[in-house]
Amino acid sequence: MTVLEMYPAVEPEPVRLDLQLVAEVRNDVAAELSAVRRNEAAGEELSEADEEARAQSIIWDNLDRLARQRSVNGLAPLTPELEEAIARRVKADLFGLGGFEDYLHDPNVENIFVNGHDRVFINRKGAEKVQQVGPIAESDEAVVQLVNRWASRLGRTERRFDVANPRLDLRLPGGHRLHAIMEVTERPTVTIRCPYPRKVELPDQVDFGTIDEPMRAFLSAAVKARCNIIVAGGTGTGKTTLLRAMLHEVPAHERIITIEDTIELSLSRWPENHPNVVEMETRQANVEGVGGLSMMELTRECLRMSPDRVVLGEVRGAEALYMLKAMSQGNDGSMCTLHADSAYGVADRIRGYVAEGTTGLPMQVIDGFFRNAVDLIVHIRVLPDRRRVVSSIVEVQKDFDEGVRYNELYSPQVDGIGRPNTAPSPRLLEKLHHAGLGVLPW
Repeated sequence: MTVLEMYPAVEPEPVRLDLQLVAEVRNDVAAELSAVRRNEAAGEELSEADEEARAQSIIWDNLDRLARQRSVNGLAPLTPELEEAIARRVKADLFGLGGFEDYLHDPNVENIFVNGHDRVFINRKGAEKVQQVGPIAESDEAVVQLVNRWASRLGRTERRFDVANPRLDLRLPGGHRLHAIMEVTERPTVTIRCPYPRKVELPDQVDFGTIDEPMRAFLSAAVKARCNIIVAGGTGTGKTTLLRAMLHEVPAHERIITIEDTIELSLSRWPENHPNVVEMETRQANVEGVGGLSMMELTRECLRMSPDRVVLGEVRGAEALYMLKAMSQGNDGSMCTLHADSAYGVADRIRGYVAEGTTGLPMQVIDGFFRNAVDLIVHIRVLPDRRRVVSSIVEVQKDFDEGVRYNELYSPQVDGIGRPNTAPSPRLLEKLHHAGLGVLPW
C-alpha cells in the first residue's frame, strides 16, 4: 500500500491551521514515539501499522493535555474540527506527505512550486496563471526535514537531502516527480510535477489534441517497426507522457529495460502491456563516497541483460554515447527523451553530451554514431494556449558520410499539430508498411 493510498483524498482544510501549534504537538509526539521505539528495541520491533496506531493514541493524548493547559491559562478551547485537523496534519507530517498531501491528492493540480515554506504556488489544470496558496510548513527547516524524510523512506534507494547533498530527484508514491535544491538558492526550493491520474496511450493523445489520427497511426507503426526514436522538447512539454504512450505500442513479449534518474515511466504498473520489463534507477554514493551508479554506468550494464529495447527516461550526459551504441548494436526500437528547442537541435545536444564523457572523439565519429543509431526525432512543444502538440517529426538520413541531415516528415505549424511535409525514405517506408501502416498522410 502506498502512502497516497493510506491517506485518502480530502478537500483542502476549511480550518486555518496554526502551523506553530502543529509543530509543537508534532515535536512532542515524535519525542514520545522515539522513547517507545527505544523501549521496544529489546523486544519485537513494531510494524509500521502498529507504530501509526501508537502515534494516533499519542497525538490525542497530547491534544488532551493541550486542552487542559489552555483551560488553565484562560485560553479559548480548540474546536473539535480544529483538533481533528491538527491530528490529521501531525500524522501526515510524521508518516505521510505533510502539508503537500491535499495538493498531491487533487487530480486538478499539475505542478507545485515551493520557494520557501511560505511562498507556495499551485499550477492547476487549465488555469492560465499559477495560484499562490498558504504556507506548506512552519519554517524552511521543517520543509528540509520533511523532504529529507521522504528521501530516506520513499525512494527505491535511500537518498539524502542535506548540506552535503543539496539536490534531490525523487519519485513519490503515485508517480509524482520531486526536485529539491538548497544552499545554492536563498531558500529551499521544491518542485513537484504531478502525473496524469490514469494510463495514457496514443489514442488518448489524439483526444488531448497532442497528435491527430494519421500521426497516431504513423507513431504506432514506427514503434512496431522497431525504429530508434528520440522524443525531444522543452521542460514540461509532456515528453515522458508521450514516450510512455508510445511504449504501450510495444508487443507484450518484448523485454524492455528502462534507465532513469528517478522512476517516471513506471511501465511495471501495467503488466498486461509489459510483463517483461526491468526498471533501473540511478543511486547516490553513500557517505563514504562509494556505491553510486550513474546513468552512464547503468546504460552500459543494461547491454549485458539481453534487452529487446533500451529506454532512457532522459539523456542529459555522457550516457548518450552508450545509448547510441545500444541503438546501433541490435537493440532496434530503443527510445529516449532529450531537452531541445527543436528537432534539428537534437544532434548538437548529443554531440555535446558525448563530448562530455569522452576525450578526443572526433565530431565526425559522433555524427556517424548518430546517423547509424537514430531513425526518428519527435519534437513536442507547448502552444501559447497551453496545448501540448507534436510540432514536427524528422527522419535522420542514412545515406551520407558527413554531418547529419534530415528528412522533415511533419513540419511545424504556428498554432497546432505538425503538418505532413515530405514522405519517408523508401527504406523507412518499407519498414512502416511491414508494421501495418496503410494510408499515408503525405
